[in-house]
Amino acid sequence: MERKTRDLKIEVVRDDSYRTILVNGVFGGHRPGFFEAIVYTDEIIADDALSSMPPSPEQVKIKRVLQCRLVMDPVQAKSLLNWLSEHVSEYEKKFGKITLPGEIKLEKRELGYIG
Repeated sequence: MERKTRDLKIEVVRDDSYRTILVNGVFGGHRPGFFEAIVYTDEIIADDALSSMPPSPEQVKIKRVLQCRLVMDPVQAKSLLNWLSEHVSEYEKKFGKITLPGEIKLEKRELGYIG
């Protein structure tokens, strides 16, 4: 059966709090009826480390800023998964495989290296 498209007009409006977030990590899980993800950004605080000569890497701190909490129903969570999967696949075809930090050590072990 052929599906007809409607001429539905959608007005796009940005919320006053709309902004771009640099995502360093996501933490969350699922409960009955919804998924939740807390998006955070990490910032290096190097003031103390840079106040000595030579700079002292042991004094570097990380400031973790919780940016927002996403709450999605299961259908939207799966839609997001599919969207991300499709775009990661396209990215890797164009730019090469994305290697996660844990995968690097596994590859070295498989070659006989100890990391």
